[in-house]
Amino acid sequence: MVEWYTREESEPSEEFGTVPSQRNVEQLLEKSFIVIDKPFGPTSNQVSSWIKKELNLHKTGHFGTLDPNATGVLPVGINGGTRIQRVLSQSEKEYIFEAELTQDRAKEDIEDVLKQFLGENQQTPPEKSAVKKEERSREVYEIELLEKDGKKILGRVKCESGFYVRVLIDQIGDELDVAADMNELRRTKQGFLSEEDTCKIQDIVDAYHFYKGDGDEEKIRELVHPIENAVKDIPKVVVKDSAVNAVANGSKLGTAGISKLQGGISEGDMIAVMTLKGELICIADALMSSEEMFSEDGDAAAPETVHMKPEEYPKRWDQ
Repeated sequence: MVEWYTREESEPSEEFGTVPSQRNVEQLLEKSFIVIDKPFGPTSNQVSSWIKKELNLHKTGHFGTLDPNATGVLPVGINGGTRIQRVLSQSEKEYIFEAELTQDRAKEDIEDVLKQFLGENQQTPPEKSAVKKEERSREVYEIELLEKDGKKILGRVKCESGFYVRVLIDQIGDELDVAADMNELRRTKQGFLSEEDTCKIQDIVDAYHFYKGDGDEEKIRELVHPIENAVKDIPKVVVKDSAVNAVANGSKLGTAGISKLQGGISEGDMIAVMTLKGELICIADALMSSEEMFSEDGDAAAPETVHMKPEEYPKRWDQ
């Protein structure tokens, strides 16, 4: 349970801002995200482009690339929601994979090899990836053998963002002194998002047409998430209405503008700066710890990406 600390009691004004759940659909589509269950075949970019075209959007972008032959959880930002990338794309991920060995190996040997990959791993991205081909370190938090059927193995791995399961399977084969090929790969979790949060591409297309054609908002509200949902697991600082405009203009957040904050923040952490109504103002880098933000004066955080228009709150509004 995350603890909250009140630096200065403050009440939100009814004149400014909007509680995220009370935005109308057009406001929601201005900055939001959806979670697609990516099908086998298309690239992640193709999925993002289809959604942009079918929903007549200005901009879309996916967070966390899946190979064409991989399926599962793929968050896609909508319009201004594409700027939430730092939060969603860098979160930890979980995969279920099926691999086939060229020679059978004992279940116990496979389990022992998998345990070797817990912790820090050195990987070089595969040739087909779009990133630089240099060795880098990525962490595996959990890994287990789920099933074994002859030369086929079914496994689960929970890992740091940027970890390549395809490379892992090659490394497993090397440790077992066999060749190993990936048959299937499915992303089951990305941060706090899971398969239960996903929808099919056709689901969101249908929901949009129900809204545009019949004025039926129920389904599109169910599938389209306000950007605030993306920061639910990030430490938060809540500011007074009088500080919102300055932070939305990109100014550093001073401790005098803070109403309340969560504990456990360390200097350098990524934090979400919120209004009293629960709106996301910006993703910021903490310049102080929680204790310092609560008890000291000075700059508490520096905005990294701003998600609110400054005009939504008045300049230096006097409470």
